[in-house]
Amino acid sequence: MDSTIRTDDFNKRRKATWASYIIGGIIFLIFIILVFLYAILRVRSIKIHLQSVNIKDLVTNNRLSPAASFSMLLKAQVTIKNSNFGHYKFENSTLVLAYRGTHVGEAGIGKGLVKARSMKRINIVAKVSSSSWKRDDVSSDYRASSQKIKLAASAQVTGKVHVLKIIRRKKIAKMNCIMELDTKTQTIDNMHCK
Repeated sequence: MDSTIRTDDFNKRRKATWASYIIGGIIFLIFIILVFLYAILRVRSIKIHLQSVNIKDLVTNNRLSPAASFSMLLKAQVTIKNSNFGHYKFENSTLVLAYRGTHVGEAGIGKGLVKARSMKRINIVAKVSSSSWKRDDVSSDYRASSQKIKLAASAQVTGKVHVLKIIRRKKIAKMNCIMELDTKTQTIDNMHCK
């Protein structure tokens, strides 16, 4: 009788041990699945930056009179960074250049695709001209800042992040930059982007 009690006790302990292993394994699998869902399927924000801005064909009329003006071609590279585990498909957009809040130029950013965890570089060319602006304000900038012109560049790219072909999230990337154009050296100084 003692041996049957011992074997029954032993079987009960063995079943309890296996049950605890199975429950522990299930908890571990649930933990792994939750980490996967949080790290892989979480949709992060898209980043857009303006880089390597160059000036070409700068023409200035910097007389200290109401006739001061500027025009140029601005070549730049826009980068769109996707840190998600799915690709980002974006629509057509426009980079707008402004001088004292007034539109002076723009460049198109065509629709495209940024692969998962990568960056897309887009070269743009914008024709910038102060012809739509009051001439006396351009003259005052030449007098006040040693022939430096402050330009603002802004863009907004709208698209969707596709993760594992089941999750589609709309994401908007925004960029606002302020830069100074030095008309003497024909370079861009002090560019700050948000």
